[in-house]
Amino acid sequence: MARLDLTRGRRRKLESKKMAPAKKGKSKETVSSSAAAANKSTVVDTKYPACIRAVPPSSVGITIHAKPGSKIATITDFDDEALGVQIDAPARDGEANAALLDYISQVIGVKRRQVSLGSGSKSRDKVVLVEEISLQTVFEALSNACK
Repeated sequence: MARLDLTRGRRRKLESKKMAPAKKGKSKETVSSSAAAANKSTVVDTKYPACIRAVPPSSVGITIHAKPGSKIATITDFDDEALGVQIDAPARDGEANAALLDYISQVIGVKRRQVSLGSGSKSRDKVVLVEEISLQTVFEALSNACK
């Protein structure tokens, strides 16, 4: 059955739409297994908040919501989404990022060179990587700093 198209004053016949045949190749199962392999790089433990996760081989990733421009550097909240940290430096020319990394290394008790910014250099939501440390040690240090 053909239909007429009356747009722009022209008449033309339109074929009835047919669906394209399914593509051959990767199935949904293959795609989901590759997505699972991509998520394998971080290990999530249920007894720790989701904002702290192990990054193989011996690092820990911490999701941080930074609040620059405070009078003092302190941890404001410690929940599943992110660790809230007030920073005593302005958000200008990387000053707040450097102050954040200094503060996190001081709180956890590691050398400054073990702490680096994984992502979020121009955002308030950041991922900080701490090398050569266990998940338990980071959790205990951050829990003690919140009290």
